[in-house]
Amino acid sequence: MKLNLRGIDLNLLPVFVAIMEHGQLSRAADTLGMSQPAISAALQRLRHTLGDALFVRTRSGMEPTPRARELHEQLAPQLNTLRDILDPGNRFDPASSQRHFRIISVDYFEMVLLPPLLARIRQQAPDVILEVTSAGDDMTEDLHKTRADLAIDAFVHDDDRLHRDTLLEENLVVVARRQHPTLQGKCSKHAFLQAEHVVLPDRNRRLPLDQILDAPGWQRRTGARVTQFASMLATAAGSDMIATVPERLARLYADAMDLQVLAFPVPIPPVPIYMVWSPAVEQDPAHRWLRHQLQATLADLGHLSPP
Repeated sequence: MKLNLRGIDLNLLPVFVAIMEHGQLSRAADTLGMSQPAISAALQRLRHTLGDALFVRTRSGMEPTPRARELHEQLAPQLNTLRDILDPGNRFDPASSQRHFRIISVDYFEMVLLPPLLARIRQQAPDVILEVTSAGDDMTEDLHKTRADLAIDAFVHDDDRLHRDTLLEENLVVVARRQHPTLQGKCSKHAFLQAEHVVLPDRNRRLPLDQILDAPGWQRRTGARVTQFASMLATAAGSDMIATVPERLARLYADAMDLQVLAFPVPIPPVPIYMVWSPAVEQDPAHRWLRHQLQATLADLGHLSPP
């Protein structure tokens, strides 16, 4: 049976978080401007409501139970978000915010854009958290229900209700290990079709590469199917298989993984990478700030642009 939220005093939740973060009833009371007996009474009510002791008194303070640790991990970011939403001025202060942003993407974002984005964000918002989850078929629903703040991907479902912006465009290149027996410095169509390929799963999408590979005479030999771009690079580096990947990704990791970066055998249109979000968060100051950080990060990444 589901817990009846109408029977819960939500004022108890900040008390719980304060005890978790300070480890002592007296310090939690000082933080919240409450008396210690009031804090103790609130804790007793919360224990009764949740059916767990939550904290065990020890010499060093209040030791949280496993259930308390689990609750804190989930509740703390939600309460911070709620404070931002209910703020009378709807303000967002990056320097003090503990906002937890969720971004749906593939590991291209994690490998190429996330490191410089985090470096930029940390200069302004030391306590903001970014969580990246894998893109899947439920991306659109997650955005509409604001279970995620943004999606960053080359493939966007046809949904006019969602806002989108093109972050950048990516060229596709072929990567092969430097000592590859047949590929040295360039990749012809014949060599491309003769080699074994490491590829990603089919996500029922139509991108420029798919349009070429679906044409007569372009059937490539799949030697391995993996789940991430990182695995494609690692497989190409450690075998005679080749991979077709975004150029920024390839050039960032080519030297470290001893890979050649080769032009695709024929001209191919660039792949747009989109940023997508729900209209429900369009005017949220924190969300606008995050989108600006992404755009500013890309503007600063001139060194990542292909030569």
